[in-house]
Amino acid sequence: MIRNIVFDMGGVLLNYEPRALVEREVADPEDAAKVFDACFGSEEWLLLDAGALTEEEALARMQSRVEPRLREKVARVFAVWPDCLSPVPGMEELVLALQEKGYRCLVLSNASVRFPVLVERYSVLRRIGERFVSAFHRLVKPHREIYERFLELYGLSADECVFFDDLAANVEGASACGIHAHRFEGAADAAAFLRGLGVNV
Repeated sequence: MIRNIVFDMGGVLLNYEPRALVEREVADPEDAAKVFDACFGSEEWLLLDAGALTEEEALARMQSRVEPRLREKVARVFAVWPDCLSPVPGMEELVLALQEKGYRCLVLSNASVRFPVLVERYSVLRRIGERFVSAFHRLVKPHREIYERFLELYGLSADECVFFDDLAANVEGASACGIHAHRFEGAADAAAFLRGLGVNV
């Protein structure tokens, strides 16, 4: 029986559109591409999610990759990156409906230590009290260890969990641990998948 519904954050609960953010901040297309690659496209971005770098260390390394005239732009984009997120239509309503039916909702996200800023900004994250953020545990999806630690921490049985993620590799990682996992394609699709598993939503 399904008792627990687990959501990724970026691409599931919140739209994640970093390229659009960079293009708003940097007018010249060539410069925008350089800033994007230095920030969101960098190894440092992944290391932030893994909790392996401080934000100060990451920014310094990102800025070192661009010519001096673009370093302020990199810093600006890095400072305002939460602006590239926005609520996915229908997802807060789905979470509320599930909670009202007694299902336990949780978040499992690859994200940096700045995650609490997002909780303050977005009500859908505040609605879900149990949130496992990769940077605080120094584990990242799709590695098996993050799913095992998540299940252990919250006392969950894999076969009682459904997990939604927008990335196929993360879905496969969860499935390998016995979790019912589905690649997210919108709120209506998620609700249909849940109903197919007998979830009352």
